[in-house]
Amino acid sequence: MIQVIVFFYPFGIEGDGPFYEKLESIPWYYSAWKWDYEIADQFIHSGNQVIDIGCGEGKFLDYLKTKRNCTCVGLELNEKAKELATNNGIEVHNQFIQEYAKSNSDKYDVVTFFQVLEHISEVDSFFKSAISVAKPGGKIIVAVPNNEPYYLTYDKDHFLNLPPHHMGWWNEKSLTKIAEIYNLELVKIVKQPLEHFSGFSKSYMIEKLKFPNFLIKILLPFAKAICYINRNNINGASILAVYKKK
Repeated sequence: MIQVIVFFYPFGIEGDGPFYEKLESIPWYYSAWKWDYEIADQFIHSGNQVIDIGCGEGKFLDYLKTKRNCTCVGLELNEKAKELATNNGIEVHNQFIQEYAKSNSDKYDVVTFFQVLEHISEVDSFFKSAISVAKPGGKIIVAVPNNEPYYLTYDKDHFLNLPPHHMGWWNEKSLTKIAEIYNLELVKIVKQPLEHFSGFSKSYMIEKLKFPNFLIKILLPFAKAICYINRNNINGASILAVYKKK
């Protein structure tokens, strides 16, 4: 059971820019639209100034700029992804938030980082810097893999949930604690409904029900259908928190 956060030691073994350039070849790695964006969009208003830390190819910022008339800035260490975003008219800086924050305090209505925090070993300086660039009353929107229960129960052997890809494991309890530690108002926590029906169904029958392989093969199509029907009542792979800077 995770108490607050699990992290990996020693620090400094997280992947660098070239590492993520290789992962970029995976078709779903920089999705054009995903659940995180759908939820975050509900808390962003037309004309807001928004910075997205780890913006990838700038897909979410492009949406906000085009559809919401937002002023958008991204931070991205992957040079290839930065180039694609820049070519699409997004202002992107190849900087760590700790460096960028030194000359950009109290500037943004919304600070977002989607599926980024789990890659960070220097969590304290990262959070302090991210908060510092938000205006008083501004929002900080964070999405991470939902380790409890999803990844530590139903996808325990996922290799991308380990270093050098993931440096920390987060859950609802740790995201709630963040508000207390950094003097933020916790606005809302939202859990993604189940979307990986096949993997979840198979894991549930193996880990929880202890079914033999032959029975799993027979029942898997029915189990997937049941999971689909009940997907809104089963925690999925991501969790998102919205905070307000006091």
